[in-house]
Amino acid sequence: MPNKYRINEKLEPQELHKLIISRRTTDENDTSAQNKLMDAIATEIVMNAKFVCAVKISPEPIKKSDGTYNADDNAKVSFMLLENPKFGSIFPVFTDESELEKCDAFSDYYTIITDFDYISGVIADGGVCEGMMVNPFDDNMFISRNAVSKWREKKQVLKTGRANHLVTGNTPVDLYTPNPYPLQLSNKLCETAKKLPEVSALWLRGITLNGDRGYLLVINAPQPDRFYDIFGTAGKDFIGKMPLHIVPLNGDLGRKATLNVLPIYSK
Repeated sequence: MPNKYRINEKLEPQELHKLIISRRTTDENDTSAQNKLMDAIATEIVMNAKFVCAVKISPEPIKKSDGTYNADDNAKVSFMLLENPKFGSIFPVFTDESELEKCDAFSDYYTIITDFDYISGVIADGGVCEGMMVNPFDDNMFISRNAVSKWREKKQVLKTGRANHLVTGNTPVDLYTPNPYPLQLSNKLCETAKKLPEVSALWLRGITLNGDRGYLLVINAPQPDRFYDIFGTAGKDFIGKMPLHIVPLNGDLGRKATLNVLPIYSK
């Protein structure tokens, strides 16, 4: 596996670091300026920024003559976490190597460069920590697991029109008929289904997951995940700020959502 994880590479200067420096030097009593900077920082974290993370890699990667590393195809990468007295276990991420060097809690580690998409997947789906902290030995910017999940969902909606949300038996779920009913969204989804012979039925419900309202589209089709992006793109202009969650009929949530409910489309 060629240096898939960018092992021990240097992270080039980036916009996020500049914004954080500006925040450090801005009067903390200037609420308006601080809020604008925090909005810009949050956007940069989610959409563009790269981060340095400390990891253990097993088996050990092999250093090549050009200074890069090769890791085994089945190498296990374990992120190194920190215990914070206020928040508990946290996922530390650093805007550059100089920020990581302020940490004396780690030894015998490698670094990799990654982004919010990868980190949010580890935090939101893995349940291994309470959230991420940017530059924990300087800026201490903590982002809770719940906030990470919401930011990831909003990014998915912006990019694809739909949200991937891991629903477990412990996830608070409320299903209902949306009011007002999104007629334009429903019509667009039905128009799209007519062009897909394998899609035999659709249901559209309102859903609240962890307190966040959205729409739920249930698809009856062989291998329905093949159509998620198609329906997400089709509905993108009609969902406003609410996410569109898409699930198959043959899953627990799909069966629950469609019980005694008429489909919006059927063949």
